[in-house]
Amino acid sequence: MKISIYKQKIIDILKKNHLLSIADIHDKIPEANFSTIFRNIEILKTEGLVKQIIADKDLVLYELIEKGHTHDHFVCDDCGDVQIIHIDKKDLHIKGKSEVSEVTVHGKCSDCCSC
Repeated sequence: MKISIYKQKIIDILKKNHLLSIADIHDKIPEANFSTIFRNIEILKTEGLVKQIIADKDLVLYELIEKGHTHDHFVCDDCGDVQIIHIDKKDLHIKGKSEVSEVTVHGKCSDCCSC
């Protein structure tokens, strides 16, 4: 696998920051144009080094995939906060034959919930 300068910069940035949008990554590599960042993120996703988390219809975030360290995400529908959660996927009951690799849960965080 060939690592270009921008792919390596993106990997280094994602090692230091848990979830970032393409705009956030672009802010940290201003010398690259936006399409270069997008293209390299797509390549890193295809290579299995980066995963995409869809927080909502207007926000897509990316994180580095670390071997042996898996987690899922909780997204607050009010404030947009994203938290790491751990779900035992064996406990999920899904009709038919399936394999669940990741879960994103939406709801209200404790700060936004008036419970």
